[in-house]
Parts: sequence; C-alpha cells; structure tokens
Amino acid sequence: MLILAYPAYIALGALARSYGWREMDWNSDGRTTLSEFLASADIAKRSIERGQDVCWEYYALKDGLPVRTDCGLRVFIRP
Repeated sequence: MLILAYPAYIALGALARSYGWREMDWNSDGRTTLSEFLASADIAKRSIERGQDVCWEYYALKDGLPVRTDCGLRVFIRP
C-alpha cells in the first residue's frame, strides 16, 4: 500500500503547482516526460525583473537554485 501511496503523493504535489504541461519541460527539449512532470512537485516559480523584462524563474525548493528562467514580458516605464 505504501509503495502506491508515495507516487500518488508526488503526482498530487506536481498537480498542485498548476503548471501548464509545456512549462514542465525542464530541459527545454520540446516535450514533457513523466519524470519532468514528477519533478515539478519540487519546483516553484517566482517573478523577477531583468532590466525592463519581467521573467518567471523556476527554482528548486530544496536549495532555491534556478532550474529555468523564461523572459519576454516587457514592462513599459513611463518617463
């Protein structure tokens, strides 16, 4: 029973992050594997700014190190 409970717990944790399937492609190879889906249970995201770009930084919960950063949302600052 415990053998089945742990994978279910990890899968529920991954679903709780509410990432889109494409967001879970952690190695950016164009496809999301089952292992990448399960890894998303331990990855969170936060918004960061780089210059005038607003980016999403995905980071590992265990150590806070970035896994991937997606940029492209432009912030316009009025003079």
